[in-house]
Amino acid sequence: MMRSFFKKLVTENKALFLVTVLTSAFTALDGIISPYIIGRVTDTLSQKHFDNIPKILLLYLCLMLFLNFNFYLWQFFWGKIKKASNISLRSTAYNNFIADPEEKKITNTLNFINVNVKQIESQFIDAIIMLIYCIEQTIVSLIYIFSINGIAALAFLICGLIPATIPRITRNWVQAGTEDWNISYEAYNLKVNDAVRGFETIRHANSIEKIKLLVQNALAIEEKKYFLMNFRRNTSDFLAQISYSVSMVISLSVGTYFVVNGQILVGGLISLFLASDRLTSPIISIVGLVNQLTSVNPLFKKSVLKSTPNKKFSNLEFSSLPEKQKIVFKHCALGYSGHILLQDVNFKISKGDKVLITGRSGIGKSTLIKTLLNETPLINGKIIIDKTLEKNNFLDNFGVIGQDTYIFADTLRFNLTLGKDISLDRLINILKAVKLDYLADKAHLEMLIGEKGLALSGGEKRKVELARALLSEKEILLVDEGLSGLDEKSNKEIFLLLQSLPQTIIEIEHAVSLEEKRKFNQVINLN
Repeated sequence: MMRSFFKKLVTENKALFLVTVLTSAFTALDGIISPYIIGRVTDTLSQKHFDNIPKILLLYLCLMLFLNFNFYLWQFFWGKIKKASNISLRSTAYNNFIADPEEKKITNTLNFINVNVKQIESQFIDAIIMLIYCIEQTIVSLIYIFSINGIAALAFLICGLIPATIPRITRNWVQAGTEDWNISYEAYNLKVNDAVRGFETIRHANSIEKIKLLVQNALAIEEKKYFLMNFRRNTSDFLAQISYSVSMVISLSVGTYFVVNGQILVGGLISLFLASDRLTSPIISIVGLVNQLTSVNPLFKKSVLKSTPNKKFSNLEFSSLPEKQKIVFKHCALGYSGHILLQDVNFKISKGDKVLITGRSGIGKSTLIKTLLNETPLINGKIIIDKTLEKNNFLDNFGVIGQDTYIFADTLRFNLTLGKDISLDRLINILKAVKLDYLADKAHLEMLIGEKGLALSGGEKRKVELARALLSEKEILLVDEGLSGLDEKSNKEIFLLLQSLPQTIIEIEHAVSLEEKRKFNQVINLN
């Protein structure tokens, strides 16, 4: 998954990756410019050719300006790649969720978008860019060292590889620490999510102290794993630095030997020693970065990045139905996972009907609706739909008013239109139609009604959802426990509004008065 993502990212941003590699290659010349100039200055001073010093310093200034300019461009293009990566990952996670939304996927999807994407940015994208840079610097430094003295270069290369073996040896140990932390972090994140979202339940159950303790324990475990993860990484780095110090002493000893034997000048030794540092450090970094890329691989295996195959069932048969009939349930067995809740369900719904589906909790009211909307498979029987409702997306026929109305953290206008272009006059008329006259003006339409915005009551939220459905001009309105939990006045207002609409209304309620039942064309009692 990690390789396929990177391949896709490169394919979609070829020019961006090319200029990034080129600018990092020019930046990598830092590995030889400073060693060369310092060595040149040392030899020039030793030989007392003082007239050449200004030329050398001017050359150094020009080269450093060139390096800094390329470093600036490299950082700019690096940022562009991170931007492209974040957009791709977050879009994929969101699109996969929308393609098959489920309550249980919400936390994982949000956690990936808000946390894991940034982890991938720092531990994968940054690592890839740095890996390319380190490889380029290693190659440049190696060529330069060989140009000074081939045998000495070989000795410096061997010494440089010694500390590079440490990260390789400790890779699995470090990766195990990262995986342990990821598991503990997800466990803590779930705990704190529940504790925040379920605060009312916790408060009413007088369990605040107990839940606080559970969250603190989960946090303590997560932080312990985080400490151990960093401890393992730091230990690996410490051992690498120890071996690096030893290798540098060996390298300097070899270089000194060549100076004593007159094979290179003192300036050459200084250049060789400084350039060898530019060789050893990238080699160590390369191994460490490869280990880091290996440790981040589990993030790419998250379920949120895996697309769910399209459902391969269809409960609906489209046919020309007689008169004004739109929906026919014929000897239907309804349930889930093969478990039957309702058998031999038979009813017909015609255009403009006001239909009440009632029954005790758990009897299968929601399952009936999910089966009609193709969200769960029909076990047996037929659901016949009139051809006039046959569209590319059958759900386009339905507007839904539920018990839990979702209000977006945006303006009233957005909550009504969800981004669609709808005229001001029409919005005002709809608000008046659903008895929200006091909000029916331009000023209120531009007010925030989500988080930190205008607070709406349960009845007002339900009316906003009804207005949203009416603006979408749906042929059928599905009211799923839409009147539950409302005060008497709001309940009555919304009920009368629904009854006055020309659309077909399918209302699901488990408790309806006898007087209200009489206003429906058809009452389907699942009990």
